[in-house]
Amino acid sequence: MVAKRNRQLREKQEELDAEQAINYFASSIYETNSVKAILWDVAKNCIGRLHFEDCVIYLVDHERQVLIQRAAHGPKSANYSEITNPIEIPLGQGITGTVALTGKPEIIPDTTRDPRYIMDMARRYSEITVPIISNGRIWGVIDCEHSKKGFFTQKHLSILTTIASLCANKIVKAKAEAEKARAEAILMDTQQKMADVEMQALRAQMNPHFIFNCLNSINRYIVKSDQATASLYLTRFAKLIRLILDNSNSKSVTLANEMEALRLYIEMESIRFEKKFDYVISVDDTVQPETVYVPPLIIQPYVENAIWHGLLHKETEGHLSIHVRRKSAQLLECVIEDNGIGRVKARELKSKSVSSKKSLGMKLTEDRLSLLNKQSQLESSVVVEDLVDSNGETAGTRVTVKISIDT
Repeated sequence: MVAKRNRQLREKQEELDAEQAINYFASSIYETNSVKAILWDVAKNCIGRLHFEDCVIYLVDHERQVLIQRAAHGPKSANYSEITNPIEIPLGQGITGTVALTGKPEIIPDTTRDPRYIMDMARRYSEITVPIISNGRIWGVIDCEHSKKGFFTQKHLSILTTIASLCANKIVKAKAEAEKARAEAILMDTQQKMADVEMQALRAQMNPHFIFNCLNSINRYIVKSDQATASLYLTRFAKLIRLILDNSNSKSVTLANEMEALRLYIEMESIRFEKKFDYVISVDDTVQPETVYVPPLIIQPYVENAIWHGLLHKETEGHLSIHVRRKSAQLLECVIEDNGIGRVKARELKSKSVSSKKSLGMKLTEDRLSLLNKQSQLESSVVVEDLVDSNGETAGTRVTVKISIDT
């Protein structure tokens, strides 16, 4: 009676252990998101909850047709993250290799009677091996051993089969997520390369447009036989072209470089319009021009627009100011302000030359800002405001450009 009672208690405890093991794996497995984490979780807790002495999980290398030890608990793993002296087993060899090849689980009550048994670190006398299989594809095997002969039972097989099924489902999901992440990374890289090519094409259009305007001015001075001014203009032009050529293959330049190009351009326009306006360029103390990077010639079209639209037709002296400050860690704000005739009067003049110049330069820059928005999570933007004085009269135009930057 006592022996029967003890056997019933032992069987009841085994059933409880089995239920706890299944419940554990059903919940814990789905909390992990990598194949490595799944395998180590199974290996560690097979023994901890089912009292196995040794447990090793193999994955199939389908290309090489071998089983590779990937996780273990017991003598094969001292720290639950690394296999000690890992071995590989060809498919079809040994008990584990046979299960990996056939997809059928096996219980070996006495390994001394099975010639397929492969001893790893020490001989054990009973073994149970179940395949990790999903939709007919064998991903690996769970192989457990015990020093006692006949230790493993059909209940153990049922438990391990359930665990292997949960493990297989999670492996499939983890591999699918990893593949999705790789595909997304490739897509993002491709999109980035496409955006870079598109941006380079826009810069390639921008430079000839800008240079064409400058050459027209030089030609005007030569026609007028104004050699002194032509020489001064050519000096500025040469420096500016040098900057443009140096930056032609760069997707970003230092703010200091951009400001220097802008200064040279404004000086050239000031010469062209016979000092009809003065200008101020200022950079906030919070900005370090040598360490902040912006797209080349990104500000110049708005300055050109202010000069040609606002200041060219102004009867009194004009003023142009450019102020740069940091809006946030990754966003730069540039404010271009003029005291010109304003947009309404500029439209009334309907200058075809101004309109054509503005349309190409502004459109190219708007396209470049749009691409910047695609490449970053920040919103590059342009806001144009009409300025009025205390009497409600037109006092000029303010353009605020927000640019995502590299530091």
